Amino acid sequence: MRKALKIAGSTVFVLFLSGSLFYCMVAGAGTGAGALAYVIMAAVLSVLISVTLCLGFHYIRRLKKLLKEIKG
Repeated sequence: MRKALKIAGSTVFVLFLSGSLFYCMVAGAGTGAGALAYVIMAAVLSVLISVTLCLGFHYIRRLKKLLKEIKG
């Protein structure tokens, strides 16, 4: 149950941060020739940033747990 809550919390965080980043990146985007490519790249970048932050956070927590086990 606890693992499911962690996964759900991480998913909500990634979705919220991705949505916020995407909105901020495309809020002033025009409708010119490269607008579609810009929107697609903004979506990819916002998802990559969010997932990287979430994975980094979980990796650091795992390393702290391992360090605590080693110290005994």
